Amino acid sequence: MRTLSAALLVAVMFPLAAHADLFGRPSVRTTNIQSIPKWTEVLRRTEDEDLVGTCQSGTCRGLRNDWWERLAEWRTMGRYEQMVQVHRWVNRQPYIEDIDNWGRSDYWETPTQFLTRSGDCEDYSIAKYYTLKALGWPESALRLVVLRDTVRGIAHAVLAVKLGDEQYILDNLSNEPLPDRLITQYSPYYAINAQHRWVFLRPE
Repeated sequence: MRTLSAALLVAVMFPLAAHADLFGRPSVRTTNIQSIPKWTEVLRRTEDEDLVGTCQSGTCRGLRNDWWERLAEWRTMGRYEQMVQVHRWVNRQPYIEDIDNWGRSDYWETPTQFLTRSGDCEDYSIAKYYTLKALGWPESALRLVVLRDTVRGIAHAVLAVKLGDEQYILDNLSNEPLPDRLITQYSPYYAINAQHRWVFLRPE
């Protein structure tokens, strides 16, 4: 008997959970976010730092204060324009590899750390995630996505934002949010927010 492929095995185990998702790939959703310790750790540190509370107290300086002032401006905008403006503003910050910034091969920053030291792909995504949440976006609309860029042959991270019927990809490599259906070079591994984790099935 042939051994079941990983994708088929998951489909058998979760027949109602697997469905077409980002980049046309099926996914299975779980609540096990603890399986991504870098993510749960950055959520804990972000809560401890309380960037919004710090800025409300008037003690934010430099880029953090600029972020706080722009947050008030972005609150006057509609959802689509908020997404675009947050994406563009965060992308203006310089890209810095973790090894140069922190002396580590992989480190996930809090928004406060990003606004102090800038960062790399997942740090841009975390900063956008936090900023959109501060603007009142629901958790269900936001997902950090870890994927493989099949053109460059490297791991990468983006923020997926659901607005209406579209899933927009906020990528530090693009100046504009793009619908996921227009992006062909990304193969997602998993997506995560504060409530759920999505595992993507490999195509046969």
